[in-house]
Amino acid sequence: MAKKIDISSSIGAASNDNLLNAGKGASLTQDLGALLRGDKVGSINNENNKSLLKIKDIKNNPFQPRVEMNEESLRELAESIKNEGQLQPIIVQKHKKQYIVIAGHRRLCAHRLIKKETIWASIVEAPYSDSIENSQLLFRQATIENIQRDQLFPLELALSCKQAIDKGLYKTRDEIANVINKSKSYLAKIMAILKLSPKIIKDLSENKSVKDIEALYELQKIKDIKKQEKFYFLLKDKKVTREDIRSEVKKQSNKKESKIVSYKKSKQKISLTVDLTKLDEIQKITFEKKLEELIKEYDK
Repeated sequence: MAKKIDISSSIGAASNDNLLNAGKGASLTQDLGALLRGDKVGSINNENNKSLLKIKDIKNNPFQPRVEMNEESLRELAESIKNEGQLQPIIVQKHKKQYIVIAGHRRLCAHRLIKKETIWASIVEAPYSDSIENSQLLFRQATIENIQRDQLFPLELALSCKQAIDKGLYKTRDEIANVINKSKSYLAKIMAILKLSPKIIKDLSENKSVKDIEALYELQKIKDIKKQEKFYFLLKDKKVTREDIRSEVKKQSNKKESKIVSYKKSKQKISLTVDLTKLDEIQKITFEKKLEELIKEYDK
């Protein structure tokens, strides 16, 4: 199993297509308002606009959903930077005497891994602010790139979206679904993962062994917590499939819907229906006896 590096206290950021395109072979100095409006980002002469910043002065994006990275993948990037140099600058936003990353999360982590002290960066013109609009930008940038690169585990995305709602960045899940370019049903399934038992959530957070969103969505439908956890660890060990979990959920639903005794009541009468096929012989005898006793009590 590939090792993972905890980056929860490290530097984080991400970018959307415009920022990525602007960063290729050129640096970016762009008014933040234009970024927030979604205007097309134009590249500027990188020799005149990129700055060499001290890595210790760069802060993490508070909305970066990823807390761990695959060590092997990060080391490959670090080795490339060591041998070939930094091919494109990261993008940052001025924050007092420091900076917050907007784009370049992995590149910055790779620089840290090989203990570099400085990194080339492009600085957007508008400084950091505590406004909702600025926070929305940081959330959007940190989330979209990871989704596009398929780097987020379901729980990470669920927690990130929950954080955005809890902090008041968006009022509804529908707004977030629109921002991250996902369907409402997709986001609903992602958020449902948070309904799983604490034991499962803890394992997903620590080990990230299950990435199947559909399987996790079906799993949270199992109301018996012990059974839910049992199926989760079987899924993790590849001893059951998504379809096996769906079958279990279906059994649960059928059991709930299929009653042994049902009745209809009106002002004049009560109609009783008993499914004797669901009783064994002893239960049948006991039920019939109690029913006869009840009838005799009122039929006098």
